[in-house]
Amino acid sequence: MIKNIIIPKYNDHGVFLRKIRSFVVRNKKLNLSDNRIIKNIFPIMGFMFKKEIIIFNKIFNNSLPVILEIGFGTGKTLVDTAFKNQNKNFLGIEVHKNSIVKCLKYAYLKNITNLKIIYHDAEEVVNYMIKNKSLSVVQLFFPDPWHKKRHHKRRILKKNFVNLILKKLIIGGILHIATDCQNYADNIIDVINGIPGYKNLSKNNTYIERPEYRPVTKFEKKAIFFNNVVFDLIFKKITEY
Repeated sequence: MIKNIIIPKYNDHGVFLRKIRSFVVRNKKLNLSDNRIIKNIFPIMGFMFKKEIIIFNKIFNNSLPVILEIGFGTGKTLVDTAFKNQNKNFLGIEVHKNSIVKCLKYAYLKNITNLKIIYHDAEEVVNYMIKNKSLSVVQLFFPDPWHKKRHHKRRILKKNFVNLILKKLIIGGILHIATDCQNYADNIIDVINGIPGYKNLSKNNTYIERPEYRPVTKFEKKAIFFNNVVFDLIFKKITEY
């Protein structure tokens, strides 16, 4: 696995242009067992970034609907969901190598065949590797809210990225977000409700009740422990933007 998880960009004078990321990588050093997982399992289930479109029918050997999860953490809920939904294909994107290892290990133990993962920045993957009108669902469960106001620019769910996701969804496709940060939830609603191609599926254009099918994640358990309210937001693509 290569180290770069974003595409290095330079100006006309060869000076590196620093990108505002929605994440901070804090990878722990991998032990011998972890490196074996990377070496033996990642080539089967994983993909490194390339500026070329993924052909889903080819990598999954079928034409089932594809669900993309951005930032899957340990991968446990993603793997469990894929295991319970063999009639769907799952693609996960993560930037933390330790999370990649945990997901690969668990998926291997569960003998998962309908899941592929990518180790790279999600914005670049969605932009360069995902075909337009190819995803049935895009889900982001508890993305980093970047609580401090000066850090809000790091939030991944900004207008440009939400518009990009819209292009990748099929008509009728779903964007599902869960967060325990009301400020972030309200900001997401303001952004997406202003995009004509999306329809907010709540009755009052805000939040919906927690769907039973959404798995309880590690971050949600933490939110519940601290008595934080969890907000589910679901938007449907109704037209091209």
